[in-house]
Amino acid sequence: MIEAVRNLGEFVLQQENKSEIDILLENPNSGNYNKVIVLNFNKDFTFSNITTEDFKKDNWRVYLYRRKSSNGPDFTPTARVTEPKKTIENKIIKWFEEHRNENQILKKMYEELIKNKNDILNEVEKRKSSKDEGIVLTVKIDGKYLYEIDNPNFKEIFIKDFYKRLKDTKSKNACCSLCGEVKDEVFTTSEIYKFYTLDKPGYIAGGFNKSNAWKNFPVCESCYLKVDYGRKYIEEHLEFNFYGKTYYIIPNVILNTKEVMNEYLDILSEAKKRVSLKDKNPTEDENYIINLLKDHKDGLCFYFLFLKKENSAERILLLIEDVLPSRISKIFKVKKEVEKIFNIENYNFGFLTQFLGNYDKIFFEVIDKIFRGGKLDFQTLLQIFTKKIRDEFLSGNSITNTVIYALMNVRFFEELGLLESKEGKMEKTKFDEIYEKVGKSLNTPAKRGIFLLGALTQMLLDIQWSERKTTPFFKNLKGLKMNEEDIKGLLPKVVNKLMEYERYDKGKQELAQEISKNLLSQEKFGLSINEINFYFVSGMALSEEVANIIKKEKNFEIKEESSDVEP
Repeated sequence: MIEAVRNLGEFVLQQENKSEIDILLENPNSGNYNKVIVLNFNKDFTFSNITTEDFKKDNWRVYLYRRKSSNGPDFTPTARVTEPKKTIENKIIKWFEEHRNENQILKKMYEELIKNKNDILNEVEKRKSSKDEGIVLTVKIDGKYLYEIDNPNFKEIFIKDFYKRLKDTKSKNACCSLCGEVKDEVFTTSEIYKFYTLDKPGYIAGGFNKSNAWKNFPVCESCYLKVDYGRKYIEEHLEFNFYGKTYYIIPNVILNTKEVMNEYLDILSEAKKRVSLKDKNPTEDENYIINLLKDHKDGLCFYFLFLKKENSAERILLLIEDVLPSRISKIFKVKKEVEKIFNIENYNFGFLTQFLGNYDKIFFEVIDKIFRGGKLDFQTLLQIFTKKIRDEFLSGNSITNTVIYALMNVRFFEELGLLESKEGKMEKTKFDEIYEKVGKSLNTPAKRGIFLLGALTQMLLDIQWSERKTTPFFKNLKGLKMNEEDIKGLLPKVVNKLMEYERYDKGKQELAQEISKNLLSQEKFGLSINEINFYFVSGMALSEEVANIIKKEKNFEIKEESSDVEP
């Protein structure tokens, strides 16, 4: 991945023709630093006064800023103000103190700051009117910003200090791990990405080697600059939000042509602007971004990096490597198939987050498998799906939509080949169309019997609701924790209750016979509690479609009420 970041940085630098200092600088305005307090010095380097100005959003490099330490000074006497006293003492005065012996000018400026310290502090505190207001504090000499000053040359001091701190360990005449060339000097650094690697590993996919922490990754100065600028470009232009989780799309050109990279960056930059400017449903934006990638040819691939920033450190949540446009195209093809099967317009990853939003590790494993292939554990997914369904059931809410969403997810996984499936030979029935909708997992007589029993039970509940505006039969479903014996005992209870209501018509009789035949054909179901109840609620959710199949024979009473009855 780092090589892809380097290649991106190299490409953008060629396009923008930036200098070394421009590459290293950072924008001190992270979004709300709109004002700048300036400590003005005269031409003879005596302290003059304090002024306030608007932050130069289009020319922020004049402030010559790059963060260095949370407690000590940054790389130059420009700092973001937290508490005025701490910022002035630890960031500004401390910087001049550390550099006062380098030349007489810096020594004089340090002495001027010490002499005027109290006045400066009082004035800065006055000008920082609100705790929530972001303020940048910087220095000018004779009206010139730090970037513009040649004597003392703050740019040279910055570069010298930066590389001195950057090079944790270094070696002469050694090979750079990125460009593969032997350089006069290479060094190792953890300044590119501050991943947790050895002490607190995150979930890492795609073969990323945790033992190769970046502090052991030798690079030359040239490659470091390219990686550093590539990282900044990615954070500014290629950062997106995936259902509340930050991720970055990093291109890796397989056929190294400028045209392919340029086209990609243009498209993604425009996409970033669209997402930022439009107040839309975030689901549409998230699908829009990924949808853009599917039409590229396989001349490039993508890295999807999900990264969590924790204070000054970074932790990889998920790294998906080498995702080809053809794979993304397949994902969208399957998405369309699911939409057609369930007659909806926009199946998306939001249907997954409804169930997996609180299970980060499993969520990222699922996303990884979707984009790279592999197999998912069906039992784990069912456990999560049925828990969500069961919770809503016990809360007295309609479970129909939740069950449908779960079924769509299962079909999506099946069509992508992410689930192991054993398709046994089953005799043809009038219900094959609805079985196909549920998916390949409905592949034994017991499963089909449970499914149809769920549908028949829902028909009874609809009748109860229609006649009594209550559904006392819900108590027989045992909070959707029924086992095999419960299911076998439920059918006669449903039939008896239908007979009590005088609603056991010929259609329901045929349905009950089909259920009985399926349940009796297997001595042991061999199913978990979650499987049993998932297939049961699937039948409940699709009971109207089961009813419509029987209705075609003109001998079945269609339900009077909606299937969304309350327990």
